[in-house]
Amino acid sequence: MLAEVKKTIAEDDLITQGDSILVGLSGGPDSVALLHVLSKLRRLMKLQLHAVYINHGLRPKAAAKEERSCTNLCKKLSVKLSIKRADIPSVARRTKRGIEETARDVRYCIYHELADSMGCTKIALGHHADDNIETILFRILRGTGRAGLLGIPIQRGRIIRPLLQSTKKEILDYVKKEKLRFCIDESNASEEYSRNYLRNRLLPDIRKRLNPAVDSALLNLADTLAAEESFLAEYTSVKIKKMLNRTVGGKNELDLTIFRTYDVCLRRRLLRHCIADCLRLGAMPGKEVIDRLDSLAIDGGKAISLPGHMQAELVDDKLVVYRKVKVSYCERLAPGQPCRLERPRLTLRCRQRPMNEVKVTRERRARTVLMDLASLSLPLVVRNVCPGDRFRPLGMRGSRKVADYLIDRKVGRVYRDEIPLVCDKKGIVWLVGFEIADRVKVGRSTKEVLEVEFVRRREKADAAV
Repeated sequence: MLAEVKKTIAEDDLITQGDSILVGLSGGPDSVALLHVLSKLRRLMKLQLHAVYINHGLRPKAAAKEERSCTNLCKKLSVKLSIKRADIPSVARRTKRGIEETARDVRYCIYHELADSMGCTKIALGHHADDNIETILFRILRGTGRAGLLGIPIQRGRIIRPLLQSTKKEILDYVKKEKLRFCIDESNASEEYSRNYLRNRLLPDIRKRLNPAVDSALLNLADTLAAEESFLAEYTSVKIKKMLNRTVGGKNELDLTIFRTYDVCLRRRLLRHCIADCLRLGAMPGKEVIDRLDSLAIDGGKAISLPGHMQAELVDDKLVVYRKVKVSYCERLAPGQPCRLERPRLTLRCRQRPMNEVKVTRERRARTVLMDLASLSLPLVVRNVCPGDRFRPLGMRGSRKVADYLIDRKVGRVYRDEIPLVCDKKGIVWLVGFEIADRVKVGRSTKEVLEVEFVRRREKADAAV
């Protein structure tokens, strides 16, 4: 098996010289074999290995045994082990999701957080060929699309699966040959979990009654679709660039004037891309949700809620898809100290300048504004809009609610949490991107100005799992 894994690593370019790899270690034969194989390649490829065992809070006695087994193996292989604990039942109750789905999401969160803190370039998991077969069949039975038929990806982002071409039998033969101790998860025999029923009852029945070569048939199906899916994904990527805009607040805007000209098959792919971009590590919704979203885009209607705390609504000729997040921030803004906001992804800067060095222009919705320094009551802060906020826009006699001002400027409610306020001790001095307050305007008596500007930062895509 070692030679096969080395071949898989080379063909799929899973590991490069000097990689620091975090290995998900459960104590079972798959992850034990994975860690052992990587330890054999450590010197050859100059790898740094770390392992993590996650106690899900589901099987206290078994978990204690697994933890001891993982600790002993890591000592034997001279690999640093981190032990993490999570209360999966509590998380599942709080989020109203199943145990399996919750455990998976929590695991991946822990993997990525730990990899970040330890500077790991890769996260290696012990999925194998039998897991892939079960996944493909499971998705078929649940009604998956083409992408779901591809099974488990051998690499996505920094997640790698070096054993994906190896069978369970090959793994068991390997651990037996190397005399490696491992634990058996007794819950794998329980048909309370759907994957266990599929593994222990359904697949053996299919092999016996319908097709002895069902494993090869399912893997061949995945291979056949892989090239086609790659082409369609590239085609979709080209189309999406023409119509998708990501706002500073992380919302996806789909241009419906273009979208509505496409066939429903392409529209569904574009919508899945939109949702996946917002969900990042979350599970993709099924066809029913995609069709509801498509109906909203084509036929119109009210805003709809989507799984994963997401929302979709129509704004003019755009479909806006976004994750509902409560925005709250208050950051100091001072000369020479950039103020970086995460949501919205903007950076604000300010600097003092003599009046004779600047040119005053009357440009609305400018990226850079000038304020009379003497009229400001420093220090300045940048914060989110709050209910009831008021200010006196430049050139107006009385004050106005920020919400009413934005309504007059035809700014949809969905975008209002993306607009920061620059405030001094007396109140709002700039509704960023729109208007300054009349009390800080530059006049004939102005000697020094405060120049304030904002720039938009590009958002880096998170690695998907």
